[in-house]
Amino acid sequence: MAPPNPVAVPYGTTPTERTVMAHALAFLYGAGALLASTTLLLPHSASTEELGVAIPCVLALGVVVALVVGAGRFGVGVLQTILGLGTVLISQCVLFGGDGAAAYALMYVWIALYASYFFRIGAAVAQLAFAAALYAAVLALQDDTPVAATYWLMGMGTVGVGGVMIARLTRAIRAQAADLAAVAQMASGLSDVSEFGRSTCEGLQQSARADVVIMLEPLDDGAGMQVTAMAGAPEAGLVFNGEPAREALQAAYRTGRPQTILTTATGRGRHRFDGTVQGLAQPILRDGRAVGVLALAWTAPRRGLAERVGTAALLFAAEASVAIDRAERLSKDRERAALEINDNIVQGLVVAKYLATAGNVDKAVEAIDETLGRARRLITDQLEAVGHGGGQIAPGDLARSEASSVGDPARA
Repeated sequence: MAPPNPVAVPYGTTPTERTVMAHALAFLYGAGALLASTTLLLPHSASTEELGVAIPCVLALGVVVALVVGAGRFGVGVLQTILGLGTVLISQCVLFGGDGAAAYALMYVWIALYASYFFRIGAAVAQLAFAAALYAAVLALQDDTPVAATYWLMGMGTVGVGGVMIARLTRAIRAQAADLAAVAQMASGLSDVSEFGRSTCEGLQQSARADVVIMLEPLDDGAGMQVTAMAGAPEAGLVFNGEPAREALQAAYRTGRPQTILTTATGRGRHRFDGTVQGLAQPILRDGRAVGVLALAWTAPRRGLAERVGTAALLFAAEASVAIDRAERLSKDRERAALEINDNIVQGLVVAKYLATAGNVDKAVEAIDETLGRARRLITDQLEAVGHGGGQIAPGDLARSEASSVGDPARA
């Protein structure tokens, strides 16, 4: 029930995703070919070697056709190779662009954006390094390029910054999508609401990469809280035994606002670069009132909490609130059903006793049979409602844990 790790599950694992990747790459190839070829139709520098720029444009159009026709059939590795080919074609345009070479170099940014969005970090870094190496080689071959180092630094710096930004945003979006998918799966896949606490803790632990996650609910007497579910090693749970952690848990429940769990009560007394954040206590709210706390922690303190950790904790706590409300409603429904069964049996037995006292034994037996029949139907309906299957209850289906004391002198 835990959400998939957005880093461990790369984009492009399904034919649909590979089709999206191929179409996006085809769009970049087509746009590059169109823009580069248009520069040859516009007034341009006499130093531009038109054939050297036109050949990459023609090759790019051929790649567009291949990507559109074979969309969905190209693996991620093939698409990485095709993107590398795009870097080569851009470098050729830069090499033969003459005085307009700097304009063609802007297309390196497209390489960074595509690689950072679709590929793993390692593959994206490899694509950027390849582009940086080719751009450096092209600048070295162009003897007339003024301050080549400045061109390379600003060009590749822009490419790198854009790639990092896209990679971070993409990872955050996919992680949140994974959290939403996990919560939706838990909400629809668990028939037993008592299992939801454990699944919620496991889901949040995987999402936040925490060492331990616990769910706490108030005791019946309201004197404190008890752990009702946990994910992670029991030893890791010892971090919640400290006074700062207990204060944060109580404050989250009391105020209804998330509280950062620090290594000390004030977070002071440590070096400024040392980690002081131990975890997070997120209240579980219902109708604006805290009904529990969902807390996560790491055994090694951190310098701060990532934004998506708080978002994930809030998301799982919201779904936990729905599950707790569902469990309470189900408990009340079962209590009402039990009272209904009890009332039917008691009323039937009262009627049977009255008839027997009046000497009408046959009618008394008939009343008892009718009472037992109604009880069987009510109990059968309740068992079907909680998922125990259909079918009528036959004598002996529901065995008592202890023998009845009726008619047993030893129990009288």
